[in-house]
Amino acid sequence: MRYFLLLLFLISTSVTFSQNRIAITFDDLPCSNCNSSEIVNEVIDKLILSLNKYHVNAIGFVNEKKLFKDGRRDEGKTNLLRHWLENGLDLGNHTFSHILINNATVEEYEKDLLKGEIITRPLMKEYSRELKYYRHTQLRTGPTKEYKTRLDSILSKYNYTVAPVTMDNDEYIYAFCYMAAKEKKDSINMRRIANDYLDYMERIFSHYEKLSIDFLGYNVNQILLLHANELNADYLDSILSTLTDKGYKFISLDDALTDKAFQLPEEISTKGISWIDRWKLAKGLDITNQPEISDYIRTLMDAIKKNSY
Repeated sequence: MRYFLLLLFLISTSVTFSQNRIAITFDDLPCSNCNSSEIVNEVIDKLILSLNKYHVNAIGFVNEKKLFKDGRRDEGKTNLLRHWLENGLDLGNHTFSHILINNATVEEYEKDLLKGEIITRPLMKEYSRELKYYRHTQLRTGPTKEYKTRLDSILSKYNYTVAPVTMDNDEYIYAFCYMAAKEKKDSINMRRIANDYLDYMERIFSHYEKLSIDFLGYNVNQILLLHANELNADYLDSILSTLTDKGYKFISLDDALTDKAFQLPEEISTKGISWIDRWKLAKGLDITNQPEISDYIRTLMDAIKKNSY
């Protein structure tokens, strides 16, 4: 009897762990809110180091506006994308200017989308790769159903596959605070922000696992949204270690999208939310709010914005 119970435990554990699969994605390459070329280089180098350590086939979504300086193409930043590709990582389109969908016509959006592939598409061809993934800015797919339908048609016309997100989060707020503390050389707050961030991300992982299991009956192939920034450059190793400890296997975006759930109908939203919540909305269900950032981070962010930090 004891052996039978142990066998059941091992089977259930292996099933659970086999279902823990996750694709790691980064927005705003080559770097988000990086104030110097040195910082951009450091961020990319550190991210690649951590990704290689855990054998992660990640994808980064490029804003090509970041590849220009004073109106001229910055070959140094373009070479950073080459460095990314040389390490077996993938690239996708995130528009040229990180366009605000609510402030743009469909025609303006299409123009910015195409401008966002002028460098990246030929760069991918240099490495015998295809530029096929598109990530919506602010995770907003359209302010109206008509807008979304027209944009979906444009993406299809240019052979783009949408890169959804199942594990959304407010990591960018932590990164904003971390950058400010780093500029001040405030090592105490840097450490506190980082510890708070890692705790927050653990809660994010648990939240979206439960959300998926409650709605789908299993843990979907998760797709995590992160940004290429100083915070993740310094602490991606810890994030990947946490996911490993939770039994996750790192997979490519290609592999993640083989999950049948990504064929489910989705509903539009006025804000960027997880695709799991979009599927829930399409079923007439309410979304479940994700974990909030801490009061400490919220207060610090407000102080930074008011120049009182």
